[in-house]
Amino acid sequence: MTQLIVTTTTYPAGSKASVVQAAAQTAKLPYLLGPWLDLIFLANLYWPALFMVAHLGGTEVEGRLLFWQVYFITAPHRWITLLLVACDRHKTHGREGRFLGLTSVIILVCLLWQAGSSTLLCLGVVDYLWNAWHFASQHHGIHRIYERRCERATSQASVFTEKLLFRGFLLYVIARVAGFGWTSSEWLNGWQATSLDPFIAIIPAMFLLKQFQTIRSRDRLWNSAYLISVMVLFSALLAAAHWERRTLMIQLALCSAVFHSIEYMGIVTWASTTPRYTQRIDLFGKLARQWGLFLVFFVLFLGLSNYILAHGNPDLWILINLIVAFLHYAFDGMIWKSRPQVQGNVT
Repeated sequence: MTQLIVTTTTYPAGSKASVVQAAAQTAKLPYLLGPWLDLIFLANLYWPALFMVAHLGGTEVEGRLLFWQVYFITAPHRWITLLLVACDRHKTHGREGRFLGLTSVIILVCLLWQAGSSTLLCLGVVDYLWNAWHFASQHHGIHRIYERRCERATSQASVFTEKLLFRGFLLYVIARVAGFGWTSSEWLNGWQATSLDPFIAIIPAMFLLKQFQTIRSRDRLWNSAYLISVMVLFSALLAAAHWERRTLMIQLALCSAVFHSIEYMGIVTWASTTPRYTQRIDLFGKLARQWGLFLVFFVLFLGLSNYILAHGNPDLWILINLIVAFLHYAFDGMIWKSRPQVQGNVT
């Protein structure tokens, strides 16, 4: 995930220069939302406390946390991608046919599969695999945004190696959490996977050691906090999977899901409340100026709607959420990529 470059924008007369100047000033800051907001909504430094609440609270508390996570955190963070695509025409400008075609294909495939099969298990497997890649890409993308903020010069080879190790580690952990290499699993001999875990654990150790060497630098504080938080969480997940501690793994997976969804809405908030958006005169500009209020309403509305639908028609709720999840993964890979600057306005 990289910062989207808005290619065509409509601004009030005389304000374009101020937008460019404000954007240049904010680009120099080492944080995105704010010094403390980044630590809460991007680095999610509260996740150990959330884990302890789930671990010490027992099954009842864990169930309540899952309720809030599924309906009021995970669901809204997926639906908000569809809102961005539908309301912000600058994200789809010149690619409308591609977005419409992709939407039609995903909906059609899901509906045909439901009509011809008695179970959505296969679509669930696709969801897990695609979501795994989505998780890895998002975490690494946010890390790269911070890296650029620190103005750290790195070679393309170094960036590619970091990308390979970062995403590879997260994908391996997600596979282990799914049962890859467990003693009771048919995926791979359990002994082989267990013996591989310590070598894989070297990857986060390398990232952490590298960050600890630069954490005293104030301009790298937020990048270090984010990377350390991600690596410690996934290292804990790897340890739980290594010793096959299912309860711990479920509780840590809950923390990971909350982490992922909250940071996504944090990144959307950061991208949608920059002067480039708040000074626009179109519908999305109005939305950006009231973003905080809108986001609270959006989360509550989506949470309540999902809860009502899930209890009224569970099968329909699962199907809709699979479709939305697939659209979220696909669109997220499109709207956050930098695009060439083009001339002209889109009203």
